[in-house]
Amino acid sequence: MVYNVMKTPTSFKGKSFHTINNAGRVSIPSKFRDVLKTKYGDESLILVTLGSHIAAFPIYEWQKLEKMWEENPPRDAQGKKFLRYLYSTAEDCSIDRQGRVLIPNMLREKTGLNSDCVIVGHMNKIEIWPKSKWEQEFEDIDVENLFDSISEEFPELNL
Repeated sequence: MVYNVMKTPTSFKGKSFHTINNAGRVSIPSKFRDVLKTKYGDESLILVTLGSHIAAFPIYEWQKLEKMWEENPPRDAQGKKFLRYLYSTAEDCSIDRQGRVLIPNMLREKTGLNSDCVIVGHMNKIEIWPKSKWEQEFEDIDVENLFDSISEEFPELNL
């Protein structure tokens, strides 16, 4: 059987290690920039803090979230508080000609991003993690146990 491998990237996947410079800029991997150009036609991002890391959403994906929140606003206090926090950390950013994005100081401070970072593709968004927090989060991961639990929850995946 012959498989047709797609030449056009369709989602963000993989990870790479980078360094944030003194001005707060970090290079976005070229394969992620390719997804932004080919799938979204734009290299603009919305950056928000999600606890230990920054999530970078393409404008189109952020607009889909906004539409969902407008049509189904949170009803409980925690949901409203979460959205208020999320929007208070949201920043519009663009990738410069050198393939870098400027991470605002406030976002770097909230997540502890100062120099070494891990840039991770996560389907429709890019995550930027402080390297130490990434390692802490995944150093003791039990992949087999994780696969087993996912297989039970999603048997159609055939993992």
